[in-house]
Amino acid sequence: MNIRLKKRSQWIWIAMIVVVTGVLASLLLWNNKAKTTGDAEQGEQAHAHQENEKAGAEEGDDHAEEEKLALTSEQMQQQNVKLAQVSVGEVNESQTFPAKLVVNTDRQAHVSPSLAGRVESVYVELGQQVKRGQALANLLVPDLVDQQANLQIAQTNLELAKQDYDRERSLWSQGISAKQDYQRAYNAYRQAQIQVQAARSRLSAFGAGSGSSGRYTLTAPINGVISNKDIVIGENVQLADQLFTIDQLDQLWLEFVLPTMANIGVQPNQQIRFKSLQTGNTFNAQVQSLTTEADAQTGRLQVRAKVLSNAAELRPNLMVNVELQATSKQSVIRVSAAAIQQVEGKDVVFVAKANQQKGFDFDVVPVQIGQRTQDGQWVEIKQGLTSGQSYVAEGSFLLKSELEKGEADHGH
Repeated sequence: MNIRLKKRSQWIWIAMIVVVTGVLASLLLWNNKAKTTGDAEQGEQAHAHQENEKAGAEEGDDHAEEEKLALTSEQMQQQNVKLAQVSVGEVNESQTFPAKLVVNTDRQAHVSPSLAGRVESVYVELGQQVKRGQALANLLVPDLVDQQANLQIAQTNLELAKQDYDRERSLWSQGISAKQDYQRAYNAYRQAQIQVQAARSRLSAFGAGSGSSGRYTLTAPINGVISNKDIVIGENVQLADQLFTIDQLDQLWLEFVLPTMANIGVQPNQQIRFKSLQTGNTFNAQVQSLTTEADAQTGRLQVRAKVLSNAAELRPNLMVNVELQATSKQSVIRVSAAAIQQVEGKDVVFVAKANQQKGFDFDVVPVQIGQRTQDGQWVEIKQGLTSGQSYVAEGSFLLKSELEKGEADHGH
């Protein structure tokens, strides 16, 4: 009995060992399979990541090639693109001063009546362009009625005196009348002529005619624009009242003040430049006069210049900036003014580099600009370029257009 129990116990242990061994073997196989699957997935992910990086690099290379600006020598010649080297040269140091455009009082007229009267008609408006001799307004003048009546009386007396003179001359020639009667008639006739001439001269001095029925017409003495108008229908105006102001705006004055300590030399007849604050356009003026003494309180000199342009945008009271060149010069790195372009709000220059296709590649280089020469041909480069670099001196606008076109295509 004990022998049977002992054998049964052995078989149980053997079965347990077999089960445990099977379970351990299954666990080991499952772990190896999972590890193999994970390694395969990681390998696939790494391969896919490498492929994506490769594709991205290729796409970046393609995009870089698209944005790259390049021209052959033949294309540059056809498009008139010319290169130059960044050089060192002199640039006048300039300073900017605020200025104002004012009316040239030498080309201005004030219109006033020569007689007091009542306004019956006004023919022009404020800001209207008028011609010399054009009617501006019409007045009814009581004094003018008297003057015209005196002329009519003088003309009637002249006719009567002429008739008397003609009769006495005929009688005297026939020996019927005495010579003193003829002489008296002649003197009366001459006196009547003088009175008529005097009456007409008075009317002419007032600018009125004999048949205007007491009406007096104000006319424009010059060509120009009505810049001031102080007259309305029905009001009574007095002698020498300033009713109209006419300005000739084809030649304005430029006025500004110049500090005495400024390193600026300004002389009469010197040409200067000024820039409109509204449009940025540049114009020329010629210095006419400057005060001989500085202001006692501010130490400034008053300068007046004659504007040499009659552009429509130039009007009285317009604020501008005057650009004056200093008396000293300095050597700086400079490029042609035509080379400067605006890209994304920054000043840039296109720098050229020779390529293997017997042409040139162009890089967009941001620069910091400084002073300009007085003739506007050269611009100082404070930062961004070095002496000797090749750059596009003419035709840079073409490259800017190509650059903007490429960016637009890439954006779509």
